[in-house]
Amino acid sequence: MEPNEETKTAARQLGQSLRQYNYVRSYHDAFEEIQADPEASALEKKMYDLYEALIARQQAGEILDREDTRPFYELRQQVQNHPLISKRNDMLRLAKPYLSQVADEISFLLGVDYAVLAKPQ
Repeated sequence: MEPNEETKTAARQLGQSLRQYNYVRSYHDAFEEIQADPEASALEKKMYDLYEALIARQQAGEILDREDTRPFYELRQQVQNHPLISKRNDMLRLAKPYLSQVADEISFLLGVDYAVLAKPQ
């Protein structure tokens, strides 16, 4: 079901309001820093590509052993240790409680679980 214009406008206004909150703004800024940094964005993309390849192999019925997954875990450690990515993850950890509270308040006002409505159909 496609949301109506009033709902889209309210969602845009909510997003703009949320960006005014320090932790959300800091997260968004850190996210943009990664997008602007070729090394950080390429490193993270490489990790996600490797992860998807491993999942595809598993879904095809292949049994993965430690040697198959070791490169992924090593790369994930590199990604997590990258200063820009680490900063973004820290900002997300700080923003999540606030965003969870907002979702709870929206759910209360709507009388339905907002998180369920927000998931793609």
